[in-house]
Amino acid sequence: MSPLTLNSPSQQPPEDFAQLLESLASRPQPAVVHYDAETGDRVELSGRVLANWAIKLIGLLRDEYDIEDEPVGESRPLVVLDMATHWKAAALVLAASALGAEVQMMPSADDAAEVLRASLVVTDHPSAWLDSEALGEADLAVISHGMLDASFTDATGLEIPAWVLDISAEVRQHPDQLNAPLPGVPLPNTPQEPTPQQPTPQQPTPQQPSSPMVVTAWAKDTAQTLLQTWAQQGTVVLFQGAPEGETWKQMLNNEGLA
Repeated sequence: MSPLTLNSPSQQPPEDFAQLLESLASRPQPAVVHYDAETGDRVELSGRVLANWAIKLIGLLRDEYDIEDEPVGESRPLVVLDMATHWKAAALVLAASALGAEVQMMPSADDAAEVLRASLVVTDHPSAWLDSEALGEADLAVISHGMLDASFTDATGLEIPAWVLDISAEVRQHPDQLNAPLPGVPLPNTPQEPTPQQPTPQQPTPQQPSSPMVVTAWAKDTAQTLLQTWAQQGTVVLFQGAPEGETWKQMLNNEGLA
C-alpha cells in the first residue's frame, strides 16, 4: 500500500481506515461542525480538513507512542478521550482508531476501573489527571481548543509537567501525508438501513447523509457512531454546552433541524 496523501480520492465505499481517510480527503463538504454554547462560535471542517488533522495526529501518535504495535483484536490498546464535545476530539477518534486503538469517550476521570487499562489519556483539563490514581500507568497528553494554538500553555495559561505531551504544540509539525501505511483495521460495522430520526437534546442519533448526526454529550458508543457517520458521507454536529439557549436554536436553524 502506498502512503496516503490528501489527493487520492477513493471511488468505493470505505472498508478500512485508509479508505475512509481517502474518502474524507476528497470531500469538500463539511464532515464536522462544532458549536460552542458559551461563545456562540461555529467551526466547520470539511472532510479534507478533518483528514488533514487526523493524518497529522496519526504521525504524532506514531512518533510518541506504540499504539499500533499492540495486537489488534480484543486486547487492542485503549485510548481515553476526556474532552469537551469538540472537533479536536473527533479528529483524535479518527486518528487513534486508524492505528487500531479502542477509543473511549468519557466526561470525567471518575470511572477508574475502565481507565486503569488505558494506554493513553488525552484531556483538555489536565488538573483532573495529574494527581489521579485513575491514570494508572497510562501516558497523559493535553490538547487545547483553538485552531492555531501554539501550545496548551499559551492557549490556557496553565503550565503542564514536562512528562505530559502537549498535542497542541507538537501536532502542526507533522506532515500532511502518512510516512507509512496504516494497519489493516476494518471500519466498525455500518447499519445497512439506518432509520432517520429527528435529533433532540436528550437523544442525538446518527442520520442519513442528508441529515446530520448531533452530539451534545459523549456516550459509550459515540466513537463508533462518528466513524459510521463519516463512512456514510454524513456530517457530525458537535454541540459544546447545554442543549438550550440562543446558540442551540441557531444550530438547529443553521443545520436544517428546526
